[in-house]
Amino acid sequence: MNILVTGGAGFLGSHLVDELVLQCYNVLVFDDLSRGEKSQVNPKADFVEGDVRDSEKWEKLCNAFNPDVIHHLAAVNGTKRFHKEADLVVDVNVNGTRNAIEFAQKYNARLVFYSSPESFGEQEKMPLSNHSESVFPPAHLHQRHSYGASKHVGELLCHFAHRNGLDVRIVRPCNVYGPRLHGNENGQVVSIMLQSNPIIVHGDGLQTRSFTWVHDIVEALVKVGQIEGLSGHSFNLGSTEEVTILQLAQMISRLRLVNVEYGEPNFGDSARRIPDVSGNHLIDWVATTKLEDGLNQLL
Repeated sequence: MNILVTGGAGFLGSHLVDELVLQCYNVLVFDDLSRGEKSQVNPKADFVEGDVRDSEKWEKLCNAFNPDVIHHLAAVNGTKRFHKEADLVVDVNVNGTRNAIEFAQKYNARLVFYSSPESFGEQEKMPLSNHSESVFPPAHLHQRHSYGASKHVGELLCHFAHRNGLDVRIVRPCNVYGPRLHGNENGQVVSIMLQSNPIIVHGDGLQTRSFTWVHDIVEALVKVGQIEGLSGHSFNLGSTEEVTILQLAQMISRLRLVNVEYGEPNFGDSARRIPDVSGNHLIDWVATTKLEDGLNQLL
């Protein structure tokens, strides 16, 4: 089976590629290396450098590789970029997804679209389920939700394609952490805290998240791509261990022996985010790694 992974040189994508190669699939990685690194691509996978907005590049690689499954991870990520580069975030995330859908349809491939809990915006009712509404603040306040809104649009496009016959599945990985996670200013909170000194907590730190070990997530992602009869289904892939940002900072502070300080709150930071994982019985999956165990493995 031929599997195309967009964004396969990045954090989550490269771990997915490792597992697909381990299971003896033919894997092609399509990545522009704006955030990923070629050194992270498994040497047994093929690699094509390119922009997912480039339809000619899509045509060329799909014609040569003829994918059976497309895992579409490629997107502009990094919380600070959502406000500062909102136009680029929307352009890449929406138009890259349109191309993924178009070529999945053209080459009769199964598509796994990587959405995000951010697609629910600032929804306050928890847990987040497939029936939760997406709630976004007025656009003039800030552009923090350019990412979440673009993922919401991506889900709309996927469901439209499903109605028109495409085998498409949606996954929403929840605050995934593990080796290879970026720790710079555009990184995610776990990796930033693992590298910063002192550790900065934005706001009061009472925001909650569902931190999920990367290898738990990859197990679910492979299943979503493999199992028959899941077209049109969405999966909230995350731990049900609800942890405040302050608790996370304190855990890492104890492990690293560094101080915790408070900083300004981030634009549009959700107060609480926990996934409804009841639909995951369809793939027989639960996250099993406790946060403290995962952090210990990293350190």
